[in-house]
Amino acid sequence: MNAFFIGAGSSYGTLCRCGTPGCPPLAVDFGKALAGISDWGDRYPTIAEVADALGSPLPKLGLEAIWSHIDYCAKLGRALPISPSFKAGDLKRALLLLYGQACDREAEKLPISEKYTLGCLLKNRMQAGDVVISFNYDTLIERLAKRFGHTLQSVCGASRPGTVKIVKPHGSASWCLDLKSRKVISMAADGSPLLDSLIESDVLEEREPLLLGAVPIKSELIREVQQACVLEVFETIMRQWRAVVEAVRDADVFIVVGYSFPKEDQYGRFLLREGVRLRSKPIAMEFHEVPARNSSTAASIMEAFSAKGIHLVWKGEVQPP
Repeated sequence: MNAFFIGAGSSYGTLCRCGTPGCPPLAVDFGKALAGISDWGDRYPTIAEVADALGSPLPKLGLEAIWSHIDYCAKLGRALPISPSFKAGDLKRALLLLYGQACDREAEKLPISEKYTLGCLLKNRMQAGDVVISFNYDTLIERLAKRFGHTLQSVCGASRPGTVKIVKPHGSASWCLDLKSRKVISMAADGSPLLDSLIESDVLEEREPLLLGAVPIKSELIREVQQACVLEVFETIMRQWRAVVEAVRDADVFIVVGYSFPKEDQYGRFLLREGVRLRSKPIAMEFHEVPARNSSTAASIMEAFSAKGIHLVWKGEVQPP
């Protein structure tokens, strides 16, 4: 069984390197991409306030800095003499703008061929029984895998033979957290993954995409917090992470595409190490990364998995069509 770890570099390398307009930015370029919209300050006033509070022009701010500031204010605001009242919906709408339906449309334009990295992997390496672990908000890898003829199964659905499991530990632009009914919709009725991203107007109607923030403390992973919010969020996310641990325990080969296992994700690293601890066989891992980050990503992988005897092979950067 292959376990595919898909990160932002897979979408970026596939779309942006071939000059696709409006392609999904890396997290570090989130502010820069959003600032390219002429009226961003009027459309997303909370983000403008955060940039002002951080004392930095928006193009110099990454997603982690923006989301962490909003999260800290939400969690610790009562300790401040004047607590900021940021609208988290502004950030969710901006995320849908950059990682939502624009990415859906571009994914449908990608060729069904093996002449680029994702195409080659989906055509030649993916097979029934494999697991795709996508840390991306966009649905590019799910859409592309389906177009290559794979039958996909959400990890929240009943297990079916002959399918490829889709796991999204950080949520998806296609998942709906309905704040009115306090329900989460993360898959279709037949258990297949949802492919169509929400749109910005959904957020205004209290239908937010379920996305885990680039923040130090992820409330979605703490049962006690979610009991006071929407417990189904906790259950949904925990099923994703359990599937990650099981894949790390069972996989024969790990194929990492554009993901660097960041040290900031302490929750994730703990769970990866638990999966490794349950393994009874050595780890064979391939990874795709740009040459400039080859060494640092290799070091990050070794540190994240914290295991001896990892056979790690660099397969070059993600090639576009």
